[in-house]
Amino acid sequence: MSAIVDKLCSSTNGKTYSFCQLFEVVNEKNKKLAYKNVLSASQELGMIERSNINIDIKFEQESISGYKIVRKGDYVVHLRSFQGGFAFSDTTGICSPAYTILRPNDLVVYSYLSHFFTSKPFIKSLKLVTYGIRDGRSINVDEWLDMPILLPSAQEQMRILTIVNAIDAKLHNEAKVQFCLSSQKSYLLNTMFI
Repeated sequence: MSAIVDKLCSSTNGKTYSFCQLFEVVNEKNKKLAYKNVLSASQELGMIERSNINIDIKFEQESISGYKIVRKGDYVVHLRSFQGGFAFSDTTGICSPAYTILRPNDLVVYSYLSHFFTSKPFIKSLKLVTYGIRDGRSINVDEWLDMPILLPSAQEQMRILTIVNAIDAKLHNEAKVQFCLSSQKSYLLNTMFI
């Protein structure tokens, strides 16, 4: 998938922007406790409900007033730079104040960059703006915002997104079929020796 995304994104024409021309860093706090659903970064699924990641992270309910609000369509910079370090949010909720929230402007089609941010060429480009050692490496967002990106027209972004989403759906369906066939094989092997 990474190779396909890279090929689609690199073989297109567009205009060069810096990321700061495409994103606004948002620091909106949950002071009025409007949101109670805590989101966490997942590399494969983007921002998901913390309760869905099967990790019981304890926190004080009162402390969520200091959490940041993530809106549907935002990108969140998390600490796993070796995996890309950017998670797309398909839902609104709150997240740890340690995360950096990036809100795209109208030049970026909804979720267009979600696959691009997990591609190997993008992750490799982050080496210029990451600091620290091993898994604790963090992305210097201010330096990253100055990096260039070739962004195609909105119509081309939609075309690329349609292709990538179709491949993603196909892979998801094939994984389901594989699981069903494995279950069937196990069942047949178990009943064969009765």
